[in-house]
Amino acid sequence: MFSEIDHLNEIQTEAFRDRIGTVDEHGKRKWIYAHKPKGKFYNIRTILSVFYFIVFFGLPFVHIDGRPLFLFNIPNARFILFGKVFWPQDFFIFGLTMITFVVFIILFTAAFGRLFCGWACPQTNFMEMMFRKVEYWILGDAPAQRLLKNAPWTGKKIAKVGLKHLVFYLLAFVIANFFLAYIIGIKELEKIITEPV
Repeated sequence: MFSEIDHLNEIQTEAFRDRIGTVDEHGKRKWIYAHKPKGKFYNIRTILSVFYFIVFFGLPFVHIDGRPLFLFNIPNARFILFGKVFWPQDFFIFGLTMITFVVFIILFTAAFGRLFCGWACPQTNFMEMMFRKVEYWILGDAPAQRLLKNAPWTGKKIAKVGLKHLVFYLLAFVIANFFLAYIIGIKELEKIITEPV
């Protein structure tokens, strides 16, 4: 004999995880609005992300013996790690270094769970500590973002959304150019930016 609770459990089991959480029963996207985090660990994470950004944006300017600290010039097959040049014939040393680095990240992530993903991963740092903060600054916290999304398209809404996308574009442009500096070098990047085609 099945009771009413068993019947409800059977219904819930049938619907459990039959679609992803961001899609409703009609297949339309359910938008998620992140609340602005706060607390001791978030403050520590913010300080670490500032350090990460200083390192990321500062390393292309650091040179040892006239060579950049890191350079991964794939088109010219020239790799520089800590000021030491690696050529294609030295690739096994460079390869071992990269494999060691990847294994370290895997073991660190396996041992400490989501610590790397939440605190050290570049994608998370850029998303949560840069782009999300811009979103909070321009659009407000989650309730304000939800209200803005459901509001009619007025001049104020267009200005806010347009400003957000403009700032996102500018940040992405700067970040992409700094990533490019790791491939071709900051001096070559400066020449590309300042000299005519």
